[in-house]
Amino acid sequence: MFYKTIKKFLLKKRLNLVLTDGLSIPNHDSIKTIGLLIDETIFKDKEKLIQEFKKHATGQFKVNLLAYRKKPKKDEIVEYPFYTFNDVTFSGTFQKGEVENFIDYPFDLLISYYDYSNIDLELVTVSSKAKFKVGFATINNKFNHFFITTRVENYEDFTNVLFNYLKILKKI
Repeated sequence: MFYKTIKKFLLKKRLNLVLTDGLSIPNHDSIKTIGLLIDETIFKDKEKLIQEFKKHATGQFKVNLLAYRKKPKKDEIVEYPFYTFNDVTFSGTFQKGEVENFIDYPFDLLISYYDYSNIDLELVTVSSKAKFKVGFATINNKFNHFFITTRVENYEDFTNVLFNYLKILKKI
């Protein structure tokens, strides 16, 4: 317990340090690649969410998924990149190459699909090299360029609002 408390305190300091740089200025390029950061401890319907994106996208986007989850069971086979609390060091770096690759990839759109404060997810969002970041309005407004007010369970509403605004912004 003490370990987690100290680690979260140090990670918050790291997050505040990264936030001093501010958000990058979003560009006006169209969207071809989407990074999807999901908190699987809360939202388990990632397949339905991806299907909803495909319904709106009609094959024009490449979607990369990264999930934050609790430690998988011994016999569980996970077919997508994920990370856990233990994969984040005290200094805020990540021990998994998949997370570093996700952060360093210059996505045209990063969707932070979590609606509560979680330092491990927020570090990925803030550190990401994505050109345009979208998230929920319940999260700190310094993390994303665009916010949607809904709940995680309402993934259909989220995608409808997102794609409507992307059309207005002429990103698709």
